[in-house]
Amino acid sequence: MVRRGIILLLGLAWPALAAAQQARPSPIAIDTAVSVDETVDASGNYATGVFLDAVVTAGLGRGFEVVTWPIVQRVPANDEWTSDLWIATLRYERAGRVGVRIDGGLIPSPIGLANLTVRRPHLNPTISQPASLFTPLPVELRGPRPNLLGAVYPFGAQVTVSGMRWDTRAAVIDTSPLRRRRIISDVNPPRFGTIVAGAGVTPIVGLRFGASVAKGGWARAGESPTVTEDRDATVVTVETEFSFAFTKLAGEWVRDTVETSSGTQVASGWFVQGHQTLAPRWFAAIRVERMESPVVLPDAVARQQFTNTEEVLGFRVTPELTVRGGHRARRGFGQPGFDHQVAVSLVWWKRWI
Repeated sequence: MVRRGIILLLGLAWPALAAAQQARPSPIAIDTAVSVDETVDASGNYATGVFLDAVVTAGLGRGFEVVTWPIVQRVPANDEWTSDLWIATLRYERAGRVGVRIDGGLIPSPIGLANLTVRRPHLNPTISQPASLFTPLPVELRGPRPNLLGAVYPFGAQVTVSGMRWDTRAAVIDTSPLRRRRIISDVNPPRFGTIVAGAGVTPIVGLRFGASVAKGGWARAGESPTVTEDRDATVVTVETEFSFAFTKLAGEWVRDTVETSSGTQVASGWFVQGHQTLAPRWFAAIRVERMESPVVLPDAVARQQFTNTEEVLGFRVTPELTVRGGHRARRGFGQPGFDHQVAVSLVWWKRWI
């Protein structure tokens, strides 16, 4: 699996590396990122995470381009190496007073702020990623385990139209935003047609408010003993970003209305993060997040909460290399107290063309 993933990365990056050696301008662009994280908890247990990726863009002319994003990672939770392809899209883009972008194929997530802003390590102000992307909700003990808003890179098509102070988008995708799916895997959740719509406004430079909604199936009949018929879900998100001077703030709120064996239930959550530049090479970051989920029991419906905080101090050794250290406190669903971890991260990023 690791060899196949590395071959995938090199295969997509090779045309760009070859073009970089030519004297003429190249329509191909490539940048890569590598991160290595070392984490230790209060019991002295160590875990190592590794992430490698390459974003390759090839211009085809007349506003068309191909964008690919292959990744290879070592997951600390199970110490396994995995490879995947997160984006492989044909894109058309037209600039102007009203800009238009059309994506088709394996597209970027059309819903949610975290999927777009922190999945690459050099763009993430903290060490870990928002828990909403990966922490399963305990909705039904014997049913599928959805995420509040999963790390979604679906097959589909998206149209985005934008002006100076506004943007709007519509998409049709084949995956529920609640369910994660890997392209290079034999086990994946069922496919459902899902409709997504969203819009945003930018009242002043550096400040944006956005919202989106998605509706479609999330669980297939027969997928587990508790699922006797297809079930739908509606996901609503509200997000904001604000940058001023040497400060960057971001936040997102998510509300899932989910059909279950005990009727329609609601899960919700939010995160807020801040990134402050302290000096030319020093920065600090913090993220606070919370989720609340129903737990469908045979004779009742309970509710459980998840809380996570992370504080990070970073130092940019060079423009391409960053060292970070931080503390994370996590209280999982149904847990009485917090688990504490200390982490150190090394992130290297390079734009080749």
